[in-house]
Amino acid sequence: MTTADSKNKSVPMADQFECQQNLLAFMGHFDMDEFQAMESYLAPDAVWVRADGVLHGPEGLRAWAAKRQPGILVRHVLSNFRIRAISEHEVHVDSYAMVFRKDLQPGDATPAPMAGPVLMGRYEDVMRKVDGRWLIAHKSVKLDFKLV
Repeated sequence: MTTADSKNKSVPMADQFECQQNLLAFMGHFDMDEFQAMESYLAPDAVWVRADGVLHGPEGLRAWAAKRQPGILVRHVLSNFRIRAISEHEVHVDSYAMVFRKDLQPGDATPAPMAGPVLMGRYEDVMRKVDGRWLIAHKSVKLDFKLV
């Protein structure tokens, strides 16, 4: 399939649903500090471009998680998924992301006080079909709004 063909080819609804569900599960595990569970949603050669660096594959995620500051309460709200074919085995997914974050101090309890989202932007994901599953091959974020 050529690039021009892929722009005109719709992605089957079952594939769209799986991609969306996998992205929601990936960020849901992130929000719950379930970093090992996130690995199953990454392609072996995945690249995650983050504000604090670039993570490469499950090994990069493990190394990042081992150094992550404890006590961070974060929640992602994802919406407006738009999925287009890149090829038969790759799709591009745009979604809106709103992020709430609170750095908890020892003794703090939930519910945490809230001042509003710390950022609003767009995730850009490339997902690849690997062994019959849609996995994240590349993830990055574009910020549109940031709490000042």
